[in-house]
Amino acid sequence: MVGTVQAVRTMQAKLSQAGILKAFHEIVGFVRRTRDARQLFTGTVDAVGQSFGLDRCMLLIVDAEAREIEIRAEYAGDGLAPLGLRRYGLASTSEWYRLLAEGRPVPLKEIQPQGAGQRGGPDFSRFVEDSDSKSLVAFPLVADGRLLGCLTLHQCLEPKPLSDELLEIGEILSEELAAAVKESRITAERDVQGRVFIDCELPMLLVEAETCRIARANDASRQLLAGGRESVEGLSFPELFADSDGRRLREAGRSLRGRPGPVVLPGLYARTTAGASLHLDVCLSGFGGETESILVTLTPSPPHDGAGGQRSQANAVEKERIAKIEELVATISKQLNWERIARHIIAAVHASLDRDMLLQTAVDSLGRALVASRCLIVRTDGPASPTVTHEYVQPDISPLGLGRTSQFPLAAISCFKGKAVSFADISAETKRQELTYNDITSLIEGGIHAIAGTPISHHGNVHGVILVLQNDHPRQWTAPEMELIEAVSSQVAIALNHAQAYAQIKDQLFNMNLIGNLTQQLTNALDLSTRAARPAPADDSGKQPGALPPLSLRELEVLKLIASGLANREIAQRLFLTESTVELHASRIRKKLKLKSRTALVKYACDHHLV
Repeated sequence: MVGTVQAVRTMQAKLSQAGILKAFHEIVGFVRRTRDARQLFTGTVDAVGQSFGLDRCMLLIVDAEAREIEIRAEYAGDGLAPLGLRRYGLASTSEWYRLLAEGRPVPLKEIQPQGAGQRGGPDFSRFVEDSDSKSLVAFPLVADGRLLGCLTLHQCLEPKPLSDELLEIGEILSEELAAAVKESRITAERDVQGRVFIDCELPMLLVEAETCRIARANDASRQLLAGGRESVEGLSFPELFADSDGRRLREAGRSLRGRPGPVVLPGLYARTTAGASLHLDVCLSGFGGETESILVTLTPSPPHDGAGGQRSQANAVEKERIAKIEELVATISKQLNWERIARHIIAAVHASLDRDMLLQTAVDSLGRALVASRCLIVRTDGPASPTVTHEYVQPDISPLGLGRTSQFPLAAISCFKGKAVSFADISAETKRQELTYNDITSLIEGGIHAIAGTPISHHGNVHGVILVLQNDHPRQWTAPEMELIEAVSSQVAIALNHAQAYAQIKDQLFNMNLIGNLTQQLTNALDLSTRAARPAPADDSGKQPGALPPLSLRELEVLKLIASGLANREIAQRLFLTESTVELHASRIRKKLKLKSRTALVKYACDHHLV
């Protein structure tokens, strides 16, 4: 009987951790929604530390060039001093790096020998000592085989190990964070700053519209304004230009609201960091109709001497320069538009942990963004042959219906399982090896003129393929369109893995709840059988003063805790019950003992030596 009651208590304690699932879901949603790296790092460690009762939680990012790892965000519980943005050496040959690069949780306290840090290196030993942790587990952030950093969970006040549930959650969160860090780096490499500032020979600045401060400067502008020796990031227009010219620039930046630009201001005087004066023509352009950033192009120009020929020539050069800038801004705006579409679709896909909902969201969003006739997801990881499971179709086209593959030969589907492939004109693909003559004939008979597809895969696990179809005419698939299809498919694969993990956690909780209910029923049955086996006393007056009261084991527990002075809420927390259940037990106890108040219960427990 005692063993059964203990099992019930253990199961109820596990069930009380179901709140972890809700907190985990909220944190994952925050990671997927947040684009700003600083907000992402700080918000995640704070949420993890507070939600799961940790003493510390840190996020460290690897600087591969400097061979260091840096604390970027930290949560410190009450009474613990934060470490701040410290850096530690992380050579690729060290044991610390090797263990993290394997991509599995690493119990850092266990790999360090007592009194030394030889296996991890001196900086590893210093990190463990700085954190003052009695229990410390690192969850590596690994993407495409590359170590990006790690999420560390700490217990500092007492050496209690992390629970199995928290270890599983830490692994999933580290994977989510790795995907978010990778996405932010890819976006940064592809965005306008990377393309313009690396390749363009014109001196260019990226300026914050609100503050008029320089956020980014390319090499040509640094060479012009600082002789290539210093950074001009952080300086504002008034610090670089004369007072009147600085006001003109600010007003020009405000005038870009609601218009694509550019705005040209000739003949401005600028000051270099060395104190020299420059005579510049300045061109300002907004990005894609947004006003958060301004692209500023600087062109040295000699002061006009009034000669008509020189002025006319300068005007012609200026017009040509403006035309080039307009073309550059238009190209950049188109690319930024594709990136915004990709971020929107990826955020929508990761907004749900339901498998069917996220797949349907992917095909609907991708089909509308590409203005395609159809967009299909064909699952290839099931027991049956490849089947269409989710479909987007334009309103004027009849849908295939889920589960149908009659218009898609299996060979045509299999050619998309290994890599991204596009066909601009199906009827002209007879010379390519991917499709057979029968495949081409079948696709043309189905009204398909162009097709693009890519595998839904992550870490070598292929779930299926995404197919985008054009029915009415051939279509040349552009590089941004193929990049969008590939980006969405890779994120769909990651979202499917998370949905599967979420479903497994739900199944585990359901099974735990079922076992708990069955165990409780068994306990109640045993309790009833035990009481039924007791001989009923012939007369209350004959009861011995020291005999146990006619209460169940649970009622005895509640009575003892009431007599100890605990309130119903405290009793409920200790026994893993609700307050209403505790009050129900107390009412039954008073009825059985024929007592009318809580004070009488306390006196009864003391008289019978129950406390």
